[in-house]
Amino acid sequence: MTRRPSDPTQKPVFGLHHSAYRCRDAEETRAFYEDVLGFPLSLALEVPANPVTKEPVNYMHLFFDIGSRDPDSPEYIAFFDVPGSHEGHEDFAFKHQWGLDLHFAMKVENVEAVQAWYDRLVARGLEVEGPIDHGICTSIYFHDPNGYRLEFTTEGDGQQEEFEAESRDARANLAKWNAYKAARAQAAAE
Repeated sequence: MTRRPSDPTQKPVFGLHHSAYRCRDAEETRAFYEDVLGFPLSLALEVPANPVTKEPVNYMHLFFDIGSRDPDSPEYIAFFDVPGSHEGHEDFAFKHQWGLDLHFAMKVENVEAVQAWYDRLVARGLEVEGPIDHGICTSIYFHDPNGYRLEFTTEGDGQQEEFEAESRDARANLAKWNAYKAARAQAAAE
């Protein structure tokens, strides 16, 4: 389904094409996404230069098909392997930020599918958190070999209604949050 923008003169966005991340090693990343998760490798592009700056830097750009409800419009998770760019940097993995790591969430059909993914990942030796009922969705979380946090999620029984209710209240909830933060800032300044 195409979402219409709030500005009728704006061209619509049709959803995710890809989300791209760095990786330590292209083959290690391919083995995880293709062999463990079952996402087919769709593209492996050797790129000789930075496409923006034209600076010579040879890297591999991988794309894995994560599926889509529209078979004619696949969605991808993509990675860049830039040899030597992370050597000597111990901080390649994301820093933990109070447990709210940057993560990539993929939608699955139902709660049974979340559980099936949980079972598959645990059977392959991965540490998996969940399933967690967030009220608006049910999710599991795990990490890839690069340290990226991944999520499989779905709106289960009754959760779609909760999601829609929260969606209706989004602006009011944000206004309430902004007032809370302003009050905290005011109190700290006094």
